[in-house]
Amino acid sequence: MLISRSVKGNLLLLLSAAAFVLFSAAAGARLLHPVDTRILRASQSRTSGLLDAAGTVFSVVGGVEFVGLAAAALAGWLALSGRGPLAGRLLVAFVVTGFIELVLKTVLPQVPVPQGVGRTPDPSVFDVETPYPYPSGHVLRSVLLLGALYVLWPNASFRVVILVLLVCAAASRVYLGTHWPSDVIGGVLLGVAGLAWVFGEGKRGA
Repeated sequence: MLISRSVKGNLLLLLSAAAFVLFSAAAGARLLHPVDTRILRASQSRTSGLLDAAGTVFSVVGGVEFVGLAAAALAGWLALSGRGPLAGRLLVAFVVTGFIELVLKTVLPQVPVPQGVGRTPDPSVFDVETPYPYPSGHVLRSVLLLGALYVLWPNASFRVVILVLLVCAAASRVYLGTHWPSDVIGGVLLGVAGLAWVFGEGKRGA
């Protein structure tokens, strides 16, 4: 059974990493820009103060400040409960995927989101200016944090809440005009690859 789970984890890692690489290449070649433009324009067609506020709240979930504290707390709990290797891998995943995010935002020539499109200021204090927007760091961090909670607590109701939060966090980045849809999808794929590595290895060592 452990071998079967390990194989599934490795397969998910391979597929998600391959999908991320291919999707990143498409974004860098600007093949996705026409679709991105249409979706972003549609999301900006209506204004709602309530949705603006909700989008800002959901964006906090992926902010460096919130995720940093939550990830440290989660890793501490895992270490205290005897799952130190898993805690270490989770923290490594945050650091490595964050590094990949920053590198791509520096070198991958995704079309920047037009200035003036954003509905509200980004709530993150530690927001680093980069030349390009791909992938979405907020979505990446949300997937890693909330995805880890999803795997660790196999409660049906809790998992539904986690999935709703993930969808809302991803949608908020497009609705608020801070990212293209392709940036969001790239963040999801990179986050899933990170989770697959953390928990695929964890089946053997945690």
